[in-house]
Amino acid sequence: MTNQELLEKLNSFLKEITEMLALGDMGLLKSEELHNTKHRIEDGLNNLKPQFGKIDALKIEKTIPMWRNTPKIGMFLNSSQVNPELSPLHILLQELIKSESGSEPVKAVAVPDLHITGTTINQAIADAKTLLGSHGGATSAVDRVHTVLHGYLKQVCKQSGISYADDASLNQLMNLLKEKHPALSMKNGNADQILKSMANVLDKLNPIRNNASLAHPNSQLLDQNEAMLVVNTVNTLLSYLNSKFS
Repeated sequence: MTNQELLEKLNSFLKEITEMLALGDMGLLKSEELHNTKHRIEDGLNNLKPQFGKIDALKIEKTIPMWRNTPKIGMFLNSSQVNPELSPLHILLQELIKSESGSEPVKAVAVPDLHITGTTINQAIADAKTLLGSHGGATSAVDRVHTVLHGYLKQVCKQSGISYADDASLNQLMNLLKEKHPALSMKNGNADQILKSMANVLDKLNPIRNNASLAHPNSQLLDQNEAMLVVNTVNTLLSYLNSKFS
């Protein structure tokens, strides 16, 4: 097996673990799915041990238990039950990927403390921070940061007396603020182009949220690093807007 094939296998395992952790956060993971998938990945890692160096092979041996409990069938599990089962595997896979590729997972840009806020925004921020603090939570956090940004833009429009349609999209709200809010009047052409480009990125958030996050029951979810890219893009834009509207 080539190094690239090994990395692809490890990343596929990590994606499965990440998806199960996200389902656990929502209380939607069944016990049999947890144990069947976990055991299949453990068996796969044991079979791959000869591909690793001595240290990584020992890490696999230490993480994977020698015995297995018989799972109860048909139970939905919550994060307090799922995380202890999957977190050791999640950490192991990240370490193995880092060891084989020499790269680290994308880290989160902090959710800013917003000066303009509301009940829905505050709840979504609290949810996003909790998810980003959990293993594999970025996929679930995509929906929450989308809600934060959408609610924030609406709240800024309200406080500034800027009218908008009830079903206005992120991009429509952003364009309204660029046109009508004096704080976004750009004197620097390059900075204006950057903001316009970020507004165009917002167009992609709705399909990502609807088709590749856990906002809806989707079979193809964003990988952890791609989900973190979306989260960090939103948080970076929020930080900038927060500084302009404070």
